[in-house]
Amino acid sequence: MLWLCLHFRELPVECFSSGGDNAQPLFVSEAGRVIGANRPARRLGIRPGMLPTAARAISEAGLHRIRDPQRERRTLEHLATWALQFTPRVSLQPPEGLLLEVAGSLHYFQGLESLRQRISAGLEQRGHRAGTGIAPTPTAAWMLARAGDSTPVTTRAALADRLAPLPVHALPLEKRVRDALEGLGCECVDALRSLPSDGATRRLGRPLLETLQRAHGERSDPRQNWQPPGQFEQLIDCPEAVADVAGLHPLIQQLLDTLCSHLRERDTAIMRLWFMLWHRDRDPTCLPVGVMSPTRDASHLKWLVERRLERLELTADVTAVTLRAGRFHAMQATSGAFDLLDRDDRPARDANWEALIETFDSRLGEERVCMITPMAEHRPERAWAYRRPARVDPSAPSPCTGARPAWLLERPLPLRSCQGRPQYHNAPLVLETGPERIETGWWDGLDVTRDYYHACTAEGRRVWIFRNRRGPRDWYLHGIFA
Repeated sequence: MLWLCLHFRELPVECFSSGGDNAQPLFVSEAGRVIGANRPARRLGIRPGMLPTAARAISEAGLHRIRDPQRERRTLEHLATWALQFTPRVSLQPPEGLLLEVAGSLHYFQGLESLRQRISAGLEQRGHRAGTGIAPTPTAAWMLARAGDSTPVTTRAALADRLAPLPVHALPLEKRVRDALEGLGCECVDALRSLPSDGATRRLGRPLLETLQRAHGERSDPRQNWQPPGQFEQLIDCPEAVADVAGLHPLIQQLLDTLCSHLRERDTAIMRLWFMLWHRDRDPTCLPVGVMSPTRDASHLKWLVERRLERLELTADVTAVTLRAGRFHAMQATSGAFDLLDRDDRPARDANWEALIETFDSRLGEERVCMITPMAEHRPERAWAYRRPARVDPSAPSPCTGARPAWLLERPLPLRSCQGRPQYHNAPLVLETGPERIETGWWDGLDVTRDYYHACTAEGRRVWIFRNRRGPRDWYLHGIFA
């Protein structure tokens, strides 16, 4: 096995970044001291250890954030999901490290150095920088990365010599242990390993020595593979409050690019997503977006969101934007069926129809867009329903076997009759076909017992009428044929 560790030293700052180097200075403090700053802030002279008041005096326009461990954890998890494109074995090394088992990926990525360069370039595009350590054990790779030693160790035989000169601060040490090591004069791993085991265990604790044993391959070091969540969620803070819709476009574009990159890495797609616009003094504004078939096309999603924004009136400034995506779907393969002329316009027809529905959804709202769907019901007034638009399954059985009129009256209209013969507008109807008997619904208390006929009026119009078989044998007009 060969492990590559990514150590994100600047994660407390990078988790507040929106990707790349912000033009605006940003620094993070904890317990009343600056602990990190981005490049623009460092150029101005903001350094770790400064008071936040002093840092703000240097950069009045700079952004000041309090360290957020939960946000750092979420960022680390996003990076772990991103790293799955290089190897299926990715493990978290909190609070600021990732471990990748890359032995099985070297051939595919043309060697270790090519893989490392590809990982570094991908992190740079996402606004992250990481130190790397490479070793046959995960703990050794982690120690090398923390010490800033990026030279690979590829064999266990070379581990002891490479770890020996590492400073002890490459290990996570409590203050008590650090003070004890200073008292013993131990400054490197080799000196620590030279201590008598009984005395070292008593003074330094067993966990520290077990960590060294795992690093040297003398103790098993199992790691739990990262399992990405089934949903996507990311938040971007607005550097300045956004007062108009136009200011939301770059934030939305960035979130969609990140989402679609995430989907490509997992070879999945989505059908629904939600934007949450956060305000200071009121509930967030929700913008749902849906598509007809799974997609990960950022430009198409952006176009749909922009149509939603055309109808949006901001009543309060936006301070942050969150993108949430629903459950992931497998990408649908396109049909491989063609005719003798190698033509198949079904995908184009489906795409045009879906694009039309998605446009209506974005402009009018999903609650206003529906289609008539046939139901498995023989009673005509219950044989259809309004539903969300979807592809019609041609194999679905139809409950109706006879011809039905396109225009069905909301309620059957009573007809006059003369000597049992129905009339319409004071003229007798000519019965053409029938009867078609419908007798159903006894289980829900809305049962019907009817004989339906196709009839023709004196003007030549074709209508659909029925006669009750129970009680008074009255005639009713129920539909008109086009």
